[in-house]
Amino acid sequence: MYIDLWKTLKKIEDQLPEDKTPEPAQLEKAYELTLRLRSQLIAVQYDMEQFGMALGTSAVEPVDQFPQTDKKMVVLSIPEPLPARKELTSNLEEHWIKMIHDAIAQESKTGLPYFEKAFVLIRIWTPRGTNNKRVWDTSNRAINVVINNLKGIFFDDDDFEHMACGIVADWGEIGQTEIRICSLKDLKECEIFC
Repeated sequence: MYIDLWKTLKKIEDQLPEDKTPEPAQLEKAYELTLRLRSQLIAVQYDMEQFGMALGTSAVEPVDQFPQTDKKMVVLSIPEPLPARKELTSNLEEHWIKMIHDAIAQESKTGLPYFEKAFVLIRIWTPRGTNNKRVWDTSNRAINVVINNLKGIFFDDDDFEHMACGIVADWGEIGQTEIRICSLKDLKECEIFC
């Protein structure tokens, strides 16, 4: 995996001008980018521990640490529903990053595809409970944790040129999350919505 920490740091720096006081919108963007950087740092630490890899030096090519494959689609299964709004604490975020990377490591045994432009479908099933009887409101930060930990492995970046995504949620008897990743151009053949 290659995560460009310098790119995120540069984006944070761009929001904090030296010659004037930042605007509230710039501070909000810098905060969001700081959360992204935190998630990226945790992912890099985890990968270094799990796979013994060092930080990449080239931002041009992804690191070939996983065997490549011609798979049309990857399905990552997480045994918990994506956290609801206001539930995503820093400990829970680290827990999710570990679960995502464990699922990626499991899938990597048969090789991982790399897509020029990926489609990511996040499917969430959650049981009804006292805190979510009416509406399950998924945390936007939790979605970012998922996407940020897929980029650099399955696709280059989370911008519109490299990926698109969708989120589908439903009630279920047990809580779980399924992350399906395929090439956007092969969306029909992948049967990603089945």
